[in-house]
Amino acid sequence: MLTRLFFVCSLCIVFLGCQPAATAPAVPTTPQTVAPVATVKSFQIEPGFTAIPFESLALFPDEEATRAVWKADGEEILCAGKPKCYLYTKTAFGNGTLRYDFRFEPDPSVKDPIKLDGHNTGVLLFIQEPHGIWPKSIEVQGKQIEMGQLRPNGGATAVAYEDFPKVRLATRKPMGEWNSMEVVTRDGAIAVVLNGKIVADGKPGELKSGLIALQAEGFKLRYRRLRFAPPAE
Repeated sequence: MLTRLFFVCSLCIVFLGCQPAATAPAVPTTPQTVAPVATVKSFQIEPGFTAIPFESLALFPDEEATRAVWKADGEEILCAGKPKCYLYTKTAFGNGTLRYDFRFEPDPSVKDPIKLDGHNTGVLLFIQEPHGIWPKSIEVQGKQIEMGQLRPNGGATAVAYEDFPKVRLATRKPMGEWNSMEVVTRDGAIAVVLNGKIVADGKPGELKSGLIALQAEGFKLRYRRLRFAPPAE
């Protein structure tokens, strides 16, 4: 019986053109390229420096209207600008080196170079209580046109310093880009380095230690990498 069936099937294939069911060819698969996951490396603080994180700072004035002005965004500190207020350290600092970066948020609606140069902020050094707008202190200017200049606040005696305006204009970054600041203090004398160039070199002044603060003066900006190192032994 099996022999007969095989014979019939063979005749069918030869004379009637019947073909066994074809096996579908394997479809070649294209290897899927998986994009590598971008890794964001945290900023590595230089040896001897200690970070001053957002969480360690206090606000003045601490009111409902000012609590939304500052907030953390990863390793950056965002400032909405208004109303005027400042974030300050709870610990006093004296001799040493303070480093930080800051940049103003770009505003496409502002085209006038004079208005762009007026974007303003600052870092207050040697703050003396009581707090106020603004407290007794020496300010490292963050204003675009005066970046790195030294000015007194709150009745502090002005410090004598040599200013380098041509260097400032040549080394400051355009609006929207990060500027790196280094502020070296020694017995009341303050030297300011902007993007690697000295823009102010001060003489010893009345104030020698105190709290440090970041100013909100009406403009949107960001700070990052706030850190301090005491003098090397």
